[in-house]
Amino acid sequence: ETRATKPLVDALFEQHHDVHIILTCHTPTGRAAGQELFQQYLSDGRMTQVYVPYDLNPLLNRFFATFAPTDVWVMETEVWPNMIAQCVRRNIPISLINGRLSDKTLRQTQKWPKLMGNAYAGFTRVCAQTETDAQRYQQIGVVSEQLHVTGNLKFDMTIPSEQVEKGERVKTLLADKRIVMLASSREGEEALWLDAVRQYAQAHPQEAATIQWWVVPRHPQRFNEVAQLLQNSGKSVLRTSEWSAQLSDESLKQADIVLGDTMGEMFTYYAIADVVLMGGTWLPYGGQNFLEPMALGKPVIVGESIYNFEQIGLDALEKGVLWQAPNIPAGLALMDEKIVSIAKESGDLRIQKISCFVQSECGAVEHLNRVLL
Repeated sequence: ETRATKPLVDALFEQHHDVHIILTCHTPTGRAAGQELFQQYLSDGRMTQVYVPYDLNPLLNRFFATFAPTDVWVMETEVWPNMIAQCVRRNIPISLINGRLSDKTLRQTQKWPKLMGNAYAGFTRVCAQTETDAQRYQQIGVVSEQLHVTGNLKFDMTIPSEQVEKGERVKTLLADKRIVMLASSREGEEALWLDAVRQYAQAHPQEAATIQWWVVPRHPQRFNEVAQLLQNSGKSVLRTSEWSAQLSDESLKQADIVLGDTMGEMFTYYAIADVVLMGGTWLPYGGQNFLEPMALGKPVIVGESIYNFEQIGLDALEKGVLWQAPNIPAGLALMDEKIVSIAKESGDLRIQKISCFVQSECGAVEHLNRVLL
């Protein structure tokens, strides 16, 4: 969500030079992303970064008294009843932007009709990603005067060219390897992935010999835990933080598994990958952002849990620019059966087709500008 705000924040500062933004986050990962993305704004005083308070009125009273916001923008699913009620009482416009509502969340929300109905009624604007999301918001009482369909900000991402260039330089060191990456993995998925890698190596020893396996956990607090899991596998493991600090290029080439454990370099990792298995989709986490590797034209395989990106995922699957498998072993089989053959037959065309899908869905910033600014 923090990364998704980048193009909208840039547009806001471009149009309103005297605005000040209080950027809130829930986790250390979000905080690190904010510091990386908005370093210039944080250093020149146009932005302040703090953790969002728990949805308790004494804490919210202190927050609003300290920062006195004139507008509040809430990203995607962070619908906190007390915070919304505070904005209503204080006559502060509050908007839900990049809003998404899965069928699962809709059913959960409908179990608390009074509490959540009042919460959604308090929004000045609800800016939904898709028509499907908008229809679900209407089912919980959002009225047409509040509702706007503005698209998905995650399509309007800014691709950091310096990261892509760095990844491409690393890729040249591994020219004789096929890089298969488990990206933004969540707890429990790395163990499933390791088992699948073992099965794949046993069933396809020749193909496996050409692959270097990469894994990039979603949360930095899990880096050491995942490193220990990988080391227990008996494979030679290299951490990117160690290689970039002191090890040789040869150490990178010889590693069986590479653990991406540096922050703020996802596009570097995606530029290195030949195929991406998207984390958060192999267990019921709802999926991480598969649009980022797709923006670089990378073939992406997802599991069955993609409800965080439901409509986008369905559209991408239908258009043949995203692939889905029921589990990781099936995903690796799919990689060999379809994606690799497609890549060999029409590499440039495939890249163009995938990246064009992402580009064709851009425009959320322009829509939100008209609604919010």
